[in-house]
Amino acid sequence: MAEKVLPTIRISYCVQCHWLLRAGWMAQELLSTFATDLGEVTLVPGTGGIFTISCNDTLIWD
Repeated sequence: MAEKVLPTIRISYCVQCHWLLRAGWMAQELLSTFATDLGEVTLVPGTGGIFTISCNDTLIWD
């Protein structure tokens, strides 16, 4: 039987804007709500005011 491929979430956030707490909170909420339905949640630091969320490389929040 084939193993179920779970979605991966990528949260990119702006370090200069101090959005780490926002990104961490979002990751926590996703993992608490969808604990067995997610394969991975990744936080990616960036600059320039970025705060995006992607699921399997598809942008779902900007």
